[in-house]
Amino acid sequence: MMQLSIPVEQRCAERGDNMSKLTFRKLGLSRDEIEAQARAGKKFKERAAQTWIAMHEMAKPDDSEISNFEAMVGKLPQDFRQFLKDYNGGIPSLPLLKTHSNERVIEAFLALKAPKGFSDSIAYAIKIYGTRIPSSTIPIASAGGGDLLLLYIGPGKFGEILYWDHNLESDEDNTSDYFDNTELVASSFSELLGKLAPDIA
Repeated sequence: MMQLSIPVEQRCAERGDNMSKLTFRKLGLSRDEIEAQARAGKKFKERAAQTWIAMHEMAKPDDSEISNFEAMVGKLPQDFRQFLKDYNGGIPSLPLLKTHSNERVIEAFLALKAPKGFSDSIAYAIKIYGTRIPSSTIPIASAGGGDLLLLYIGPGKFGEILYWDHNLESDEDNTSDYFDNTELVASSFSELLGKLAPDIA
């Protein structure tokens, strides 16, 4: 597993936080992992298996690819931009996020670069949730049961991380300014990572 290398790591380690223990497993599955799971009895459709392998072998996004994405959605905070460049998403070793209202489990941080149809990608989440989440946000992580972590990239609250609860989403067609089903969980992406903890359930 790759160790987190963004600057917040040193600050958190000095405080004794869990950040020094935070790693990210690559999204997708390797050919060996697919074969091992097949031997254990798990069945994969050929197309699904190829998508998982393609994701596992996917190169990380470079600066130009991230800039192209920013041209479509808006400027990204530097810490999240660096995370995409270093990891292209991933499954956190510390998945538990305690919020004011509950304990949440982060399943995966979404990939910027992914094969078509891969569900743990930003593009796929935008396709599914784009008209259901506030227009000033982008999905950056899946949290199970259809919930998401959103990154606010609008003015005023730029860089804040929101937990989006799909069970409380609006019935209205226009949700561009609907935040009633969101909860502020961190003022920045770096702060969010520093709050992640082991899931001891």
